[in-house]
Amino acid sequence: MDRRKFLRVMAMTATNIFLGNEEVFAQYILETWEPPIRKLFLRFTEYELRPSTEMIVIHHAGFPDGDKDSSAEEIHKFHQEVNGWAGIGYHYVIRKDGTIEQGRRPQMVGAHAYKHNRNSVGICVAGNFELAKPERKQLDSLKLLTARLCQRYKLNPMKDGVIVGHRNLNDTDCPGKNLYSKLNEIRRYCRDF
Repeated sequence: MDRRKFLRVMAMTATNIFLGNEEVFAQYILETWEPPIRKLFLRFTEYELRPSTEMIVIHHAGFPDGDKDSSAEEIHKFHQEVNGWAGIGYHYVIRKDGTIEQGRRPQMVGAHAYKHNRNSVGICVAGNFELAKPERKQLDSLKLLTARLCQRYKLNPMKDGVIVGHRNLNDTDCPGKNLYSKLNEIRRYCRDF
């Protein structure tokens, strides 16, 4: 929760708006809380607003030379210089220590799942999960972020096609067998959040 939201909750509490109504207070916190996200303000060559959000696509960085802790800045540079894209294709990157970094602005069309970018949010978990397993802190951050995105966009995490691996949409091994096997656990977490 940022400073502005915290002060708003405190002001409402001080003026008795939530006094005696813990359910309203709890619902307000759930609807306004955000996991800590490191905003990098990366520069893009073009942007387009996403018309709808119907799914969350989980990725891994998947560099074949090993299990690397890629940053949003590194991926941004690679996507611009090597792929010739506007910038990083993912909306979020989750580092090995659990830090969530913003890539593309959340409301913009991504470049992460061919033919599905206009209706999805892309989350990349740093590492090659064909070779390694995601860190516990990464999974915890992924669960929190995915749960919050489901709330924000009013998505049912248990519905088919809402929380998917990149491999469900395109011909790829992404997000790697060791992360893909965790998707049901992530869906259940989001349902119970």
